[in-house]
Amino acid sequence: MVEINWEVEHRRFMDLAYNRTMKAAKRAFWGWHESKRDDAIAECVAKLWDSWSRLVVRGRNPEPMTAALIKYAILWVRYDRKIGGRARKPDVYDYRAGFCRHLLSEQGEASTSERSSRENSWIDWNQHTGDDPCQLSAALESTNVTLAQWCDL
Repeated sequence: MVEINWEVEHRRFMDLAYNRTMKAAKRAFWGWHESKRDDAIAECVAKLWDSWSRLVVRGRNPEPMTAALIKYAILWVRYDRKIGGRARKPDVYDYRAGFCRHLLSEQGEASTSERSSRENSWIDWNQHTGDDPCQLSAALESTNVTLAQWCDL
């Protein structure tokens, strides 16, 4: 296993990503309340360093992924942190699900509620009885039988 020089990696992080992260975080959290803004920016930088260091430990080069890591850190602070960004109630509009509304179970697990969602494939929205309501209506009309009489048969 290769020994990692963390001083060199920290210097590299500071040179390549720190200023970009600070600029992006200030732009992302400018509308937040003053008491939460500095904490959110600091946590964004911390999350980026966490992601950066985990990539280094795995032997990956985080430099080409800096923009994506910054975006992920901002999203993480905005939607996943418990202190300043997110309320204590569960968020049913989640960025990982494309901001689709989700129903929450009693255990707090989200399930999709959109009718066209892929996860709702078990719901059979079509009738497969083989009966056509138009044909039934035409047959009842031609024989002068009402629907109520037909249902009583």
